[in-house]
Amino acid sequence: MLIIIAVIVILLLPIISYLLHPLSNQKSLVFLATFFIFGGFFLNFISPNSLIGSWAQATQSESIYRYLSDNKEVDGRLLQKYLNNESPKEDSFMLGVEVFYKALELRSFNSAESILKALGSQFASENFQVPIFNLLADLRDLKYPDLANSNILVSIENPTSCDLESLSLFVSIPNGPSVNIAFREIFSPDISKPFRLDKSHSLVRGFDITSAFLQQEIIKIEVQAKCDNYDFQAFKTLDLKHSKNNQEELFFYTNEWLKKEQ
Repeated sequence: MLIIIAVIVILLLPIISYLLHPLSNQKSLVFLATFFIFGGFFLNFISPNSLIGSWAQATQSESIYRYLSDNKEVDGRLLQKYLNNESPKEDSFMLGVEVFYKALELRSFNSAESILKALGSQFASENFQVPIFNLLADLRDLKYPDLANSNILVSIENPTSCDLESLSLFVSIPNGPSVNIAFREIFSPDISKPFRLDKSHSLVRGFDITSAFLQQEIIKIEVQAKCDNYDFQAFKTLDLKHSKNNQEELFFYTNEWLKKEQ
């Protein structure tokens, strides 16, 4: 704001000098022209629907669309300027979401990935993390449709002397975020067939089993069995780098159960 005022003052100096000069003979015309020009700039600056601002935003929008049409990475500084046309932050983020889905509509995955990266950097607060994971999931599902049905099948045998009442299955990434990528609870389970875990069992969409397969993560599977007398638990790890057809199968045998501390 101070810079704008300083520039205006500098621009006005020769005009003021002309108006104060005793031999100037077109003072009224110069004064009126100055009033309308600088008054127009001032109104444009304070107006919520500024003409120059709208033109600049339209120009930025056209530049971004060219990146999307060519499936190129969107220039980060250009995108940031475009998003800064909106406030508060929530509206700015939603403008970025619109650009992201336009990239998906055009199947411009390079553009979409660069937009997602920019959004993650510009909107790093916790409030935006879940929406960004949702964007990541939409990009992943469209770009890698073969991963959509990735899953883990878990088969178990009963713990010793256990009348099984319920099962809880947890999947996490060791040394990763504390949030599980999958959770499923089954009451009165039928252990004659395997239990399926997939992206529908995630706690946060986009941070799920499908993403683990995509990133070829090492994952930890924990099963907790609630019996009529004791509770049991068992653990195994899987390296998804060696998975075939985006599917893995695990077996928990009777002798692998550990009695859970009460």
